[in-house]
Amino acid sequence: MPNTTIETINTMLDSVQGELEDPDLRFKIRTARQLLLVIEEQHDIGRDALVDADLDDSTRKDLQQLGYLGRDDHR
Repeated sequence: MPNTTIETINTMLDSVQGELEDPDLRFKIRTARQLLLVIEEQHDIGRDALVDADLDDSTRKDLQQLGYLGRDDHR
């Protein structure tokens, strides 16, 4: 089962892609899934930067509540 919003979207697009017969629509869905991978990579880079940042406890807690950092993202 997908854990992130990006993984959920990718799973949904994957199921639709498998049902399509139109090659143009399959191409568009495949392209959208590839763009999701780029977004996921950018998100991971941003999360890593936040983990490494010197943040006060309040800011770190706020970022965790907003979903930008996981509960275990601290150094």
